[in-house]
Amino acid sequence: MSSFNNSFLHNHLVINSNLLRLISDISIYKGKQSLYEQQSPQVLRKLQEVATIQSTESSNRIEGIVIRNQRLKEIMAEKTTPQNRSENEVAAYRSVLSLIHSSASDIMIRPSVIRQLHQMLYSFSPGEGGKWKFNDHEITEKHPDGTVHVRFKPTPAILTDEAMNNLCKNFSLAMEEKNPHELIIIAAFILDFLCIHPFRDGNGRMARLLTLLCLYQAGYNVGRFISLEKIIEETKDSYYDTLYKSSIGWHEGQHNILPWLEYFLGTILKAYREFESRVGVIASTRGQKTERVREMVMSFIVPFQVREIEERCPDIKRPTINAVLKAMSDEGIIERVGFGPGTRWKVK
Repeated sequence: MSSFNNSFLHNHLVINSNLLRLISDISIYKGKQSLYEQQSPQVLRKLQEVATIQSTESSNRIEGIVIRNQRLKEIMAEKTTPQNRSENEVAAYRSVLSLIHSSASDIMIRPSVIRQLHQMLYSFSPGEGGKWKFNDHEITEKHPDGTVHVRFKPTPAILTDEAMNNLCKNFSLAMEEKNPHELIIIAAFILDFLCIHPFRDGNGRMARLLTLLCLYQAGYNVGRFISLEKIIEETKDSYYDTLYKSSIGWHEGQHNILPWLEYFLGTILKAYREFESRVGVIASTRGQKTERVREMVMSFIVPFQVREIEERCPDIKRPTINAVLKAMSDEGIIERVGFGPGTRWKVK
């Protein structure tokens, strides 16, 4: 079954006040996008650089793929050659993400293209990427006592090709009509993709890449500057919980898309608010960088690193941040924790 079959979205989705508010708030931020994008190019470049690294790191870490921070930076800057499978997977994700950033308008949402993107994601492992799954499988959850719970049974392998063809065709038709709202259509597309689970591996990462692609094509560019994947990682429990709730009854066309839809829209709205907090204040706070760093320092409730301030204040250079930290340390407001690259600071 699909969220696009038998007028499901029209007959089963109740547009409540919370959905209307989420869509309205996101639309307002979308309207401000061009204003924010006219801010200092240097700031936007820094935001995009940070977001690209965070997106690559978080989307892979959600799937248990972790590499050292220094190696991550070197791979993202293409200053080194990946040395193992995890590093190869990170490098491949970076490549697909960069393609979407640069060419979203030219990438068609159709099965053959999705398979090509998946092949790029597994370019380090010839023969593994770009092919629909060969065998049926289950999405399971292992409990602390060792028991295993089946969370969902995706579309059977033999039906995957047909399911993906129908999904892409119906998605394109719905986006042309824009009825219901395009954000609802995109959220439904991602839910259905994950319920079909078309590949043997890499479905979660592909879903997050397709989310960015669909949003860019609809004019929602916040993912270029704020990492949606990082927000998802920070709310991972809700991510999986809402997917589970909205997948119940999916095969029969009796699922409730609302939990996933509210989570999906909430993630986008959070990204826009963060984008505004980082860019929207720049024009009105030039010359007040010291005060902004001080306010940012005082907002941390756990030890923090300099790079965390850099990420939140992309227009402020590290020497300025270090000078403020030294002054606050001399004043007895903060103290250093550790030394070297791992140095952190905390408010006393």
